[in-house]
Amino acid sequence: MAKSKKDKASKKALSYGNLYTQEAVTQFLVNFGKQPDTDEVLRKAGITRHKLRVLLDDDEIAQTVETRVDALLATPFRIEPSDTPEAENLSAILKEWFFEIAAGAMSGLLYGYSVQEAVYELKPEGYIGLQWIGEKPMEWFEPKNDGRLIYRPDGTGVGSEVDQVFKFFLTRRKATYQQPYGKALLATLYWLFFFKQNGFKFWAKFLERFGTPILLGKCKDTDTEDMSRALLNAHAQSVLSIDIEDDVSILSTSGTSGTAGAAFESFNNQLIRQIQKVVLGQTLTSGTDGVGSRALGQVHDNVRMDKLKSDIRLVTPTLQAVVDALCALNSWGEYKVMLGEKPKPLNKDQAERDGHLKNAGANFSNAYFIREYGLQEGDLVEPSQMVPSQFTHVSKQAFNFKAKPNKLSDAQQEVEELTDGQDDLMLLNDAEIKQLTSTSDSPEALVFNLMQLIPNATKTEFTAKLDQALYAADILGYMAASGGE
Repeated sequence: MAKSKKDKASKKALSYGNLYTQEAVTQFLVNFGKQPDTDEVLRKAGITRHKLRVLLDDDEIAQTVETRVDALLATPFRIEPSDTPEAENLSAILKEWFFEIAAGAMSGLLYGYSVQEAVYELKPEGYIGLQWIGEKPMEWFEPKNDGRLIYRPDGTGVGSEVDQVFKFFLTRRKATYQQPYGKALLATLYWLFFFKQNGFKFWAKFLERFGTPILLGKCKDTDTEDMSRALLNAHAQSVLSIDIEDDVSILSTSGTSGTAGAAFESFNNQLIRQIQKVVLGQTLTSGTDGVGSRALGQVHDNVRMDKLKSDIRLVTPTLQAVVDALCALNSWGEYKVMLGEKPKPLNKDQAERDGHLKNAGANFSNAYFIREYGLQEGDLVEPSQMVPSQFTHVSKQAFNFKAKPNKLSDAQQEVEELTDGQDDLMLLNDAEIKQLTSTSDSPEALVFNLMQLIPNATKTEFTAKLDQALYAADILGYMAASGGE
């Protein structure tokens, strides 16, 4: 059989090695030159990436960033599997250096990328551990779009590629082929920081000029210079003596000051909300001013959890790289580092008990399952509050128990057609029917009482007897038999 053109084309491409290499590559930037930072915000601002650290001097930016970092540092971690001596050694190492590794990796969130260097030593226990690990100045390193990391001590010139398995650990946020340096969160905040700082400078000058009332002196016989000196002394002493024909008045800017103050407050609050929105994802705490509801608080908490999960996904690969390096140096096999609360184990006895209670008619709330089984909001779907007017599987044909003692429901009839050979069904007698109808006031109660009456019945037998009991209840009426009617 002749080969298709598609097969020939694929063979030809493989023969030239096209499918194993990248062709659209600027070889000069990959091998020799330093690739320029293409971040538009940094280019327009005229600053280098590492200079963004000045933004952390702003009180609002520093506080919002610290909120995210603290949430990550408070997250518990564990090593899986955890029941070996090697796992205990890894846990001890990470407990000692977790703050440095996690905080250094979070710098990748702020600046787009961060680099940490590890120094190892032989521990008295006989294994190789960490003597030191920490973040190095990011301007010394250049991430390449092919995954390499170049070390340039002076920031320019030809550098050397460094080892990323044991020695250096790179963390990048939203890195692309076009922008291997990653997306810096602080770059998004730069113009908010710029306007906030300059807004305060303008406000300080305004208060310096118009915050203190201006004294206006009108002199008739007094010399002008004498009046000026008297007014200057009045500012310091609040006392002024003038001639009877002279006049002194106060130039106040109360109306202008109030308008300017309200405008500045609105301007500053808007900047603060924008900063919180960029870093925390929402502005609920400062935006509702004490009038928030429980629903808004839940939304606020959900957004913070989403940000925490995002930070965990950013930091976990760096932590795992450190663990992999330690495992390779000590020949410990494979271990995984997990961030977050350990899932609550399933209590089999409790689950079986709840299953029996549910089959018996008990209804559990979503809050019960969340509390007892470690689920989260949104994992459970609220059941419909509407009670069906009738059972959908009740046959629409009249029952004839004497002529057809094995009369089945529609749903059961489908089951009977799909199964081979069914035993003869023994239906309820008159005493059992009277007992069910006299103690049941609704179809739900009838189902529950029937389950108590025949706990060991098969599904087919239970369905048939349920149809019989429902028919009798529709004819006699619930609770009617209790009065002998």
